[in-house]
Amino acid sequence: MDELKKINDQELENVAGGFQNQYGSWRVVAGLQSGWLAMRTAPTYDYSNEMRGNELYNGDQVQILGAPVVGSDNRTYIMVYSPKTGARGYVNASFLR
Repeated sequence: MDELKKINDQELENVAGGFQNQYGSWRVVAGLQSGWLAMRTAPTYDYSNEMRGNELYNGDQVQILGAPVVGSDNRTYIMVYSPKTGARGYVNASFLR
């Protein structure tokens, strides 16, 4: 019998259609249990790289501007544009649908 392989979030996104070749497509922020999704100046979780005043909430739309990047924290980030704030920055891709 074939052994089942566990896959990480990025591999799951790829299987589900992922973000590959999706430049310019629109996604919606979803899955936040509380608070907001921070836009960041770099693809990694660090308090100092949060773009204050550019917080995103469930239901906010963003446009994909780049390919997914795995940060030093092993989370997948993607460069987006927010028409709500007019900013471009990295967000945790697991909160985009």
